[in-house]
Amino acid sequence: MGTVNSTPKPRSAIVLSACVLVLFIGEAFWLFNWHRANESLSVANVRRAGQNAIDGRKVLELRSASVRIDGLYLRLQDPLNPTPQIARQPSALVSDAHPAAAEPMIIQDFVKAGLKAVPSGPAHSESSVAYQLGSDQLEFHRLVPLIAQEENSNVFLFIDHLEFTRPKATGPFSMKPTALQTRLTARMFATSAR
Repeated sequence: MGTVNSTPKPRSAIVLSACVLVLFIGEAFWLFNWHRANESLSVANVRRAGQNAIDGRKVLELRSASVRIDGLYLRLQDPLNPTPQIARQPSALVSDAHPAAAEPMIIQDFVKAGLKAVPSGPAHSESSVAYQLGSDQLEFHRLVPLIAQEENSNVFLFIDHLEFTRPKATGPFSMKPTALQTRLTARMFATSAR
């Protein structure tokens, strides 16, 4: 009776280890490519998120601009009825006998802040209303934000002339708050003044 050799052949062990090694290399290559593809997708997602944020801001700006444009079209559809103006001299700013209730809202805001308002004749065309405004009681840091706020609140308001004069009694570089002598000419579209 012959003896059976139960030891595996070395050739089959080499083939099996080569197959396992090829399998590991293939899996490592697949994982590396998968990781690289995920990194590129992550970068693309970050870029897209940034672009979406920029687009969202643009959409908000366009929506706010559309509200402003709609308001402009509504104002432009109003009929042009020029109101008669009483011509007064700028020296009449000291005594204001004109009723404040008949003034446009922006002029009323100027009057509430301490400026005197006097309507003047049509400055550049019949469709505009002009006012002479003046005060001797407001300081620079109160005047500039007021003028900026009123000019930004109405598209049809134009400041034609603006003059600040320091009182002669106040020396240069004074540390005390100084009320300036302020004179300005404001002009607005006639339909927006109502």
